[in-house]
Amino acid sequence: MTTPKGCMEGGNKVTEIQDWSAASPHSAAYVLWDNGAKNLYRVGFEGMSDLKCVQDAKGGSFYRDHCPVLGEQNGNRNPGGLQIGDLVNIDLDLEIVQSLQHGHGGWTDGMFETLTTTGTVCGIDEDHDIVVQYPSGNRWTFNPAVLTKANVVRSGDVAAGAEGGSSQFLVGDLVQICYDIDRIKLLQRGHGEWAEAMLPTLGKVGRVQQIYSDSDLKVEVCGTSWTYNPAAVTKIAPSGSAVSNASGERLSQLLKKLFETQESGDINEELVKAAANGDLAKVEDILKRPEVDVNGQCAGHTAMQAASQNGHVDVLKLLLKHNVDLEAEDKDGDRAVHHASFGDEGSVIEVLQRGGADLNARNKRRQTPLHIAVNKGHLQVVKTLLDFGCHPSLQDSEGDTPLHDAISKKRDDMLSVLLEAGADVTITNNNGFNALHHAALRGNPSAMRVLLSKLPRPWIVDEKKDDGYTALHLAALNNHVEVAELLVHQGSASLDVQNVNQQTALHLAVERQHTQIVRLLVRAEAKLDVQDKDGDTPLHEALRHHTLSQLRQLQDMQDVSKVEPWEPSKNTLIMGLGTQGAEKKSAASIACFLAANGADLTIRNKKGQSPLDLCPDPSLCKALAKCHKEKSSGQVGTRSPSQNSNIESLDECMVCSDLKRDTLFGPCGHIATCSLCSPRVKKCLICKDQVQSRTKIEECVVCSDKKAAVLFQPCGHMCACENCASLMKKCVQCRAVVERRTPFVLCCGGKGMEDDDDDDDDDDDDAADDDDDDDDDDDDDDLRSSNTMAGGSQDLLQPNNLALSWSSGNIPALQRDKDNTNVNADVQKLQQQLQDIKEQTMCPVCLDRLKNMIFMCGHGTCQLCGDRMSECPICRKAIERRILLY
Repeated sequence: MTTPKGCMEGGNKVTEIQDWSAASPHSAAYVLWDNGAKNLYRVGFEGMSDLKCVQDAKGGSFYRDHCPVLGEQNGNRNPGGLQIGDLVNIDLDLEIVQSLQHGHGGWTDGMFETLTTTGTVCGIDEDHDIVVQYPSGNRWTFNPAVLTKANVVRSGDVAAGAEGGSSQFLVGDLVQICYDIDRIKLLQRGHGEWAEAMLPTLGKVGRVQQIYSDSDLKVEVCGTSWTYNPAAVTKIAPSGSAVSNASGERLSQLLKKLFETQESGDINEELVKAAANGDLAKVEDILKRPEVDVNGQCAGHTAMQAASQNGHVDVLKLLLKHNVDLEAEDKDGDRAVHHASFGDEGSVIEVLQRGGADLNARNKRRQTPLHIAVNKGHLQVVKTLLDFGCHPSLQDSEGDTPLHDAISKKRDDMLSVLLEAGADVTITNNNGFNALHHAALRGNPSAMRVLLSKLPRPWIVDEKKDDGYTALHLAALNNHVEVAELLVHQGSASLDVQNVNQQTALHLAVERQHTQIVRLLVRAEAKLDVQDKDGDTPLHEALRHHTLSQLRQLQDMQDVSKVEPWEPSKNTLIMGLGTQGAEKKSAASIACFLAANGADLTIRNKKGQSPLDLCPDPSLCKALAKCHKEKSSGQVGTRSPSQNSNIESLDECMVCSDLKRDTLFGPCGHIATCSLCSPRVKKCLICKDQVQSRTKIEECVVCSDKKAAVLFQPCGHMCACENCASLMKKCVQCRAVVERRTPFVLCCGGKGMEDDDDDDDDDDDDAADDDDDDDDDDDDDDLRSSNTMAGGSQDLLQPNNLALSWSSGNIPALQRDKDNTNVNADVQKLQQQLQDIKEQTMCPVCLDRLKNMIFMCGHGTCQLCGDRMSECPICRKAIERRILLY
């Protein structure tokens, strides 16, 4: 409420009504006290009042009941009657404007342009100041008293016809295009945009062909069709009006006058306009004149460009006969093929291609015709360009390829066509995003599905940006669930790749509380205890976020005692993840879900903090411990999925990975391949020893139910299954005494326990034999150990060398260490070879993109770097020509 001037409060008088803040007018009052002091008090500001009226004064020019209701929006009152979209001028002197601007945005030297230029109202702020945009692109804030609404200038005859017209447009209405080029450029932003080829239509009259859903108009004018902002045109005569009922002769004369091309005296301008209108006879007549320049320009465009954009094939063929320059550029660097692509004229592109036009030509924004066709959504033009061999992966000034543009425009049909034409998915733009990254960032699942189905190399799905982010990182960070599911299930993306901060996708999903992504990654068996650069696991992040949210909640609450402790139930913790959405308990729910799936509660970060150290809530700590305990108890006596996968991998042939291992190598005793691949193996793939014999493993000779799975030593035969082998004292194949049994898994390079018959025999001997026998056994043991530790060349030549190496408990570990060393050496060698290949194929300038542009000197770079160079970065020779690699 407000209080009128003159109210008395204990002998004190309200002297003035003021604004407590700019957003709350008439919400405070100045009070003059008996002692002469004057102070400002709230009267209605945010529903509060510091004053109480004792005696009402005589009513002024307004009354309390006439004031607006609290909370009621009064949006229909605009200062000065101005609305967004109105044209305004400043008609006051500079000194007056500067004084009025105090407290309304002020005045700067850059605002001098506003004194002589008409601007457009683009906003009204909360203080009712007016934001005006000018053709230069600058926006200035003004006091409404400074501005004067401008009158739209129209020609006399046209204005008379427009005065009686309706403000609504209908198909068939005659309209006149705005004369003012600066104004129409401003109005066309977001309404079809402005093209230089529209210049001949200024001031001309056209007919409305179509009205779009956003009220934009498609107008046929000067033989062409353009999209206009309704504010940029003026209605002359509606369809079905009196004008259309006039005599046919009178209407014909009127239209002829309206559409008649004014003779300017410039022969080149006449040629361009005739070509734009498709007037073949007039073009042919003009070309016969000796003074005409077939490459002459009008409004920055040639006749070839105008005809190409409007699809006048006959005019094009005529111009080609007169040796027109196909590569002539307008002020934006666009050539005829760019204009044809912009106008969706596939037939024109065919004519230009036969005439020798460069279909990979680039304008000043480094865009090819293919870029323009994709951005405009012209699928047929895209197919035509690709059929004629247009390069599908050239980059514009922002580094975007047509693939990037197709993803942004959500055109999966174009995406498929580009990929089928060999578009490179790995090319990154200036922000480091390749096509997969771009689709993940945009959250475009249909595009991601197309990309994954057509990936030339499956490992591209794990390509990193400069900051280490993969497509899965981006999907997890931005909560694009469908994209993440496609990457995990269809693309088989690596779940535990770390970025530069050593964060996995699970870290990012937990940090942002994206519960659906967390559930997806955990169920896909992402590692739960990966630590980032600070040593934090995803569980650390979840509990830290929960604690911070609790602290913020406590700060916002007036009565802390009313906070109810969170009591999670088992179903809510484990099964209910993802159903709570953006509720406050999502962080705690994520933490319990991680603990219930085996996250380590004791692992410490670099500050020495475990996850439980970050959780001051005792109820939540108990819940986490309970979840973890249930998970641990459920795993007792069971084999983990990773163990199952390891056993399955040991069973696969190391060469083809299709068939199971069934061939025993001699003399090493390892099983590494199937019978089909074994002839190609010269050295054992496990121990690297020379393969001297290959024996296919058959079924058990005793039970004939299972395959043989136990290697007998020292004979080296595998002829019995596990059940039957445990009962044998002698090999059923050679009748030799079985001293040691080696299981199938151990022969395949896995870990296992060996069955040592000598230990049992020695124990029996120790109990029954005398001291001499014990001495003999000791001597045998000493001899056996000395032969093993000597490791001489004679041992390597023994056919039962594997039995000797397995006679000591430490030797298998040494053998495995040796195998691991060999494997590590091979991995390092392959990594070095891969690095060498990368150095040969990567751009030597940016070191990020593949080398796909070669210079005449023989050196090369990527296309993006090569476009910016004038001399070779290797030999410093001037670049005469650039050749793109396909």
